[in-house]
Amino acid sequence: MSVCELHYFLFLRYGTPIPETMSTHYIPDGLTHEVYQLYAGGHTTDEILSRMQKRGLDMEMVRDLVKTVRDVRLRRRRSQGLILVGVGAVVLVLAFLTTYVLSINGYPTGYTLYGMTTIGIGLLFTGMVLYFG
Repeated sequence: MSVCELHYFLFLRYGTPIPETMSTHYIPDGLTHEVYQLYAGGHTTDEILSRMQKRGLDMEMVRDLVKTVRDVRLRRRRSQGLILVGVGAVVLVLAFLTTYVLSINGYPTGYTLYGMTTIGIGLLFTGMVLYFG
């Protein structure tokens, strides 16, 4: 697999364009997916590098590949975090507006005040954790 094929694969699979930082190496078929799956399985960068070194692969190519896959994963998590922060903020604003309207009309506000606010804060903090990492 060439570097262009890697960029195309990562763009199609994960929806994120890759910066042109990798040097030109031949990347064996399936290696990109394997590195991504190792990251998804909770392996650290050092564990992945040592596993690839045992296979006898070019370490410069493996380092570039691991860095690129890690950047793609972090970019994806950050975008998910921003979406969750936005949704949490919208839920908080809706909680305020709903509570305000219900209190003006004399209806009970406990569920909207505490329930929606808890959900909004939960989404907001989850998004911040994903974004800041």
